[in-house]
Amino acid sequence: MRAYLSGIVAALVALGATLIYAKGRKDADNDNYIDDYNEYISTRRRMDETAGPSDADVQRWLHERGKYKRNL
Repeated sequence: MRAYLSGIVAALVALGATLIYAKGRKDADNDNYIDDYNEYISTRRRMDETAGPSDADVQRWLHERGKYKRNL
């Protein structure tokens, strides 16, 4: 009977340790997701703050692209 109870206690302790470990992993994954999202937001803000290409740059790029497409 004593071995039976100690087996049950050991199983419950192992289950508790597994649940605590799984919760820790989930919390770490959530933290990584939040960090990645915050990094995306800061990158997006920096992209929005910079000036886009000038009209001359766009025309030059389209011209070069058109020459490349005609040569195919």
